[in-house]
Amino acid sequence: MMTTTSVCVALALRLMDFSPELCSMILSHYTHSDSQIANTLESGSFNEAAAGWVTVFHMGERGIQNINLCEITRIEAPMAGFLVDATGYLEADSGIVFNVFRTGVFDGTEYAEQRGDEFVFLAAGTDEMGETVLFPACVVEENFVYEYEFLGDSVSFVALYDRFPAITVE
Repeated sequence: MMTTTSVCVALALRLMDFSPELCSMILSHYTHSDSQIANTLESGSFNEAAAGWVTVFHMGERGIQNINLCEITRIEAPMAGFLVDATGYLEADSGIVFNVFRTGVFDGTEYAEQRGDEFVFLAAGTDEMGETVLFPACVVEENFVYEYEFLGDSVSFVALYDRFPAITVE
């Protein structure tokens, strides 16, 4: 059974295969102007641009606004895919405003049916007191947060918003 996200991503991938030029043009509107991300999508291929393309759909389904793709890193372990870093805007019910996001997406080399599916989601922002907050939060009793395996340098991750200032489209 496919989840809503899987259906959305499946449609995005079909559109990419049908009209990579159109999707490349749309993707360029979501790519930060200071980014080095390639926006060239290719039919039948899952490259850096394709990872960015499906990430826009994943982030949109979470309600994130003003999405700006900033950096994409290829990973081979513990699974094959891409880590896509972006800025944007998401206000949680608790008053926390998230503005930095990392989405991990499978590239389909291990399991073709997982191509474009999300395997990790991280966010950073500030609470009402101005303190940095990471999502998912680290629960002291558990001592291990699976998603933090994909965090890497947390200072660099949180500073993404400073390196790639927000660009809002009116």
